[in-house]
Parts: sequence; structure tokens; C-alpha cells
Amino acid sequence: MTHNPSSLSRPSERIIEAASRLFFRQGYCSTGINQIISESGVAKASFYTHFPSKEALAIAWLRQREERWIEQLTERISQHQLTEKRISAMYTMWYDQIREEGYRGCGFINMAGEFSDEKSPVRALVRDHKERVRQVVANNVLSEYRPMMEPEVFDELVNTIYSLFDGAIIQAQNFMQDWPIDSAMKTSMKTLSHYRSGAVL
Repeated sequence: MTHNPSSLSRPSERIIEAASRLFFRQGYCSTGINQIISESGVAKASFYTHFPSKEALAIAWLRQREERWIEQLTERISQHQLTEKRISAMYTMWYDQIREEGYRGCGFINMAGEFSDEKSPVRALVRDHKERVRQVVANNVLSEYRPMMEPEVFDELVNTIYSLFDGAIIQAQNFMQDWPIDSAMKTSMKTLSHYRSGAVL
């Protein structure tokens, strides 16, 4: 989704919007501060007033993207009562992302791959985000199964569904096709059916 920089009133918003396009399209390391400044239409002094470094900007962008993404995910899930429908709603996030942004994968995983230091604040933020997604799977998607299963069995189901979902967008990026998402969704449904057969109903 593209925006006219002048349509965004605050300089910080324009900077983050420009960074979002550039980081996602060409990567963090390949994007320079001067390019971000040029695309955002702000003065260099204004950039450094809001963001002391490119890494600080990356963190601000990821936090903004996370809040929007989690909000959209939980909103879609909340529209359905059946667990199968909720799983399907999860995967529509990937289909819609591909339609809008192309086969560019997960912005969080892409960003984590550009920071080799495991103690980097960016890596920590990405881990926290992925845990939030896993908790959405546990608390918003599969919640009805929690009282039916032993805790370790429920955790295994959550981890399996989460891993299928999160891995699907990475393989879609790799193959530049939708079939990994199709396959992961079908496997998620089969996995749910398998665990349901052993649940205490």
C-alpha cells in the first residue's frame, strides 16, 4: 500500500511509512538513512529528532506493524465461533498480505535475519512478536480445546498449528506461490481432527 508523504501529517509517521516500504521491499541493510529521508520528505534534522539511529527506526516500524497485525488477526478470528473457521481466518491474513505486498514473506523474520547478534533489541522484539502470535493461537483460536486435553497435549497442538501457520508464509516467499499456504491450512485442519479424536469430549 503506497501513500503520498504529504498525506501523513507527522514527520515520524512519514518516516515510518517510508521505512516500511523500503525495509520490506529491499531489506534493512540495503536501505540507507538518506533514502528514507528522501522518500519521507523530511529534513535530516527532523529524522534524527525522532529516531537517533536506523535501528531505532526499525524497532519503531516493527512495533507499529505488530500492533496492526495482531489487531487484524484477532479481529478476523473473533468473527467466527467454530475453530475450523478461526483457523481459516488466520490463513486469510497470508493470502491478503500476498495480494497487497507480494511474496515478500514475514517482515519480522526478514528483519531478524539481518541482525546476527542474538541479543539485538530487534531479535528480541521479533521473538516477542512470534510468542504473541502463538498465544493468539492458544487463547483465541484453540481455546475450546484447552479444558478437553492434558496441558502438555494442548501445548503440543498449539505449537503444531502455530508452526504450520508461521512457516507457510516463509515457504510461499521461497517458492513465490500460494501452495505452501494452501497445504499448511489443510494440514492444520487434519491435525485438529486428529487431536479432536483423542480429546475428552
